[in-house]
Amino acid sequence: MEKIKLKILDLGYLTCKKTELMETDCDITLKSPVSAVLIRHPQLGNVLYDTGNDDLWECTYSEHIKEVYPVGKAVPVTEALKKEGLQVNDIDILILSHIHFDHVGGLKFFQHTKAGKKVIVPEADLREALFQVFVKDKQCSGAYLKELFYDLAGITFHPVSEDVSLADDLTFFVQRGHTPGLLGMKVHLRDTGTVIFCGDTVYTEEAYRRELPPGGDINKDSREFLQNLKRLKQIEGVEHAVLFFGHDAKQCEEWIKKGWIE
Repeated sequence: MEKIKLKILDLGYLTCKKTELMETDCDITLKSPVSAVLIRHPQLGNVLYDTGNDDLWECTYSEHIKEVYPVGKAVPVTEALKKEGLQVNDIDILILSHIHFDHVGGLKFFQHTKAGKKVIVPEADLREALFQVFVKDKQCSGAYLKELFYDLAGITFHPVSEDVSLADDLTFFVQRGHTPGLLGMKVHLRDTGTVIFCGDTVYTEEAYRRELPPGGDINKDSREFLQNLKRLKQIEGVEHAVLFFGHDAKQCEEWIKKGWIE
């Protein structure tokens, strides 16, 4: 019987101060990898989690984003899929962990595709994104950029407000932290065991082990961070899970080199 397997897709990287990733006095500049997860599932088909940066970021990104998170390299998700012998029409299910620019930038490529007709997103984050770009301040919407997710032909969102299971070995859980709602992913692999993709609720392994809340101005609620961290640690302990962090350069590089993980 065919096994579920996954691969980390290299979609380039941003650069930023370490102080953006965690509360620390160390202000060195780091690479902050941008990635997506491609899953080949025996029943569901090809599942994609996140889409990376916009390839036209020089035109679409705000000056604030380009200053704080300069793009070092942007690999379009279409190019990463092509390396796997796939096109956007070959993706059966598309999930966005949240709607920040470096996760939703490739959504435009899924216009008029079967995956684009029902893009799974966290409801609370979609509400926040719309509030930021239409109500709060149209000129300063932070990490949400209207052009990347709003009014794309053939794109329909399927918002979820609670944990959802697509299969016994593939589930998604709603987290608070970083955004009002962010979809983490839990994958049960036959050989590797359980892998938890926590997304940007925890940027790096160092932040996780040292319990360091994120820095920067995207989310300063350390209480939410610590509550979510406690939940992740419980899952890690109960399921003996391996965690994959949102922007950990060392881990991301190591997992990309592994290729397909089963």
